Amino acid sequence: MNDGLGVWLRRTRESRQLTLEDAEKALRIRKRYLQALEVSDYAALPGEIQARGFLRNYARFLGLPVEDVLDRYDAEVQGRPVQPRMRQVSENAQRRFADRPAVFAPPPSEAEEMAAQSRSIPTNLVLFMVGALVFFLLVLIGSFIWLQLISPSNSTPMPDPAITSTVSDATPALTPEGTPASAPQFVPAPDGLVRIRLVPQEHAWVSLSADERIDFQGIAETGQVLETSAQEIIIVATGNGGAFRLYINGTDWGMLGEQGEIVRRAWSPTGEVALEEP
Repeated sequence: MNDGLGVWLRRTRESRQLTLEDAEKALRIRKRYLQALEVSDYAALPGEIQARGFLRNYARFLGLPVEDVLDRYDAEVQGRPVQPRMRQVSENAQRRFADRPAVFAPPPSEAEEMAAQSRSIPTNLVLFMVGALVFFLLVLIGSFIWLQLISPSNSTPMPDPAITSTVSDATPALTPEGTPASAPQFVPAPDGLVRIRLVPQEHAWVSLSADERIDFQGIAETGQVLETSAQEIIIVATGNGGAFRLYINGTDWGMLGEQGEIVRRAWSPTGEVALEEP
C-alpha cells in the first residue's frame, strides 16, 4: 500500500461502514483526535506517547496489524520510507527447502544429543538432582497440609466498632452495573472531600476528571500514580478496567474493573454514584 497512514485508516473505517462517532464511542477517544490520525495531523495530538496509544487502539478496532500501523507512523514522523517487515516462511516453502539433498552430513537428532549428554553427566550429579526433587516435593506436600490445618473456616476477624459506626452513618453508595459485589464499604473523609488514586499495572488510556476539570487524559505509564480530589464528583473512564488499581480515601478497592472492560465510574464525598449512559 503506497497511501499514507491516514488514508489507510480512513479507507479501512469506511470499508467497514463505520463513522468517527462509532469509533469515538467504542474507544473513548475524542473524535477530533481520530480525525487528526486520518489526516496525518500528528501535531494536533496530545503527545507522541498518546499518539502511539491512540494508533494502537484504533488499529485493533479496525482489525489492522498494529505493528504495521506503528511502523508506518514512525516512518512518516521521521520522514523516511517504510521498511518492509520480515514475513514468516510458509510451511510449504519450508518443506521444499527440507526436501533438497544435503551436501553435508545431517546434524544429530534431539534423541542422540540427549543420549550423549546423559552419558556425560556423572552418576553422583544425577543422584543429587533426584534427591533434591524428592525433597522439594516433600516440602510442598507438607506446606499444603500445614496450611489446611491452621486455616479454620471461622477465623473471620471482627470489625472495628468505630469504623462500623462511621460506615453505617454514611449515605449508602449506589452500585452501578458491572461493579463487583465484593467492593469494600465507602468511608467518607473527615474534611468532606473525596480522594481517588489510580496505580496503572500496564499501559492503558484513562480519563480522570474532578469537579468538571480534567486532571489527566491519555496513556498512563506503568507505575505512574494518578491522584485527584473533589468537593462534588470525580469521574474515571478507561477502556481497560483491569489495568488500574483503585484507592478511595486511602482504602484499597482492588482493580477498577475486569481485564479489557470499558469502565466509567464516579464517586462523590458520600460514595459511588451511578452515571447515565453516554
